Amino acid sequence: MADVDSGGGGGGHKKKGGGKTKKKSTKIDMTAMVDVAFLLLTFFVLTATMASNSVMELAMPPKADDEEQEEDRYKKIIEEKIMTIVLDEDDKITYYVGITEPDIEETSFDDDGARKLIMSHLYQGGNGAPLCSEVNNAPGCWDPIFVVKARPKSRYKNLVDILDEFAITKANKYAIDKFTPADSLFIETGGVVVEGEE
Repeated sequence: MADVDSGGGGGGHKKKGGGKTKKKSTKIDMTAMVDVAFLLLTFFVLTATMASNSVMELAMPPKADDEEQEEDRYKKIIEEKIMTIVLDEDDKITYYVGITEPDIEETSFDDDGARKLIMSHLYQGGNGAPLCSEVNNAPGCWDPIFVVKARPKSRYKNLVDILDEFAITKANKYAIDKFTPADSLFIETGGVVVEGEE
């Protein structure tokens, strides 16, 4: 509460010609505001929760005994995800999955060709696991990848067609890579990597 002290009487003496004003003193009562401040402070202290220790989950490396086995398993999983599609001349497609002694097979762009090949890798390659794009990258989902390589004698139309097939089948992870002599040798030898040609 604020009070204004008007100073009371001030005597009864008036000076002539004097336009002196009386001094007024102000006094502000802070009691109510201090009460509210302490009330709020007490409320926040009593209702606040103490910070608890948060624990971060760590993915620990495998035990030393299983390290080689774990590495082989991880490598195999990654290889199973990658299908390489080589566009050949005469509208042929050569394809294989992984690079460790893969089965190299051929198909074409007819009705049972490219689209069926892509669909089989999308929906049957993961042993029934759902696609990561459909389950929001849930653990254990299947995330196939396609690599397209075009031989120099293949037609540009085939590259456009295979990209169309990716769009139709909703295969959204693919890459276009350069076809090298090492790839040619890899296919000719049936998936055997010749030393010095990797």
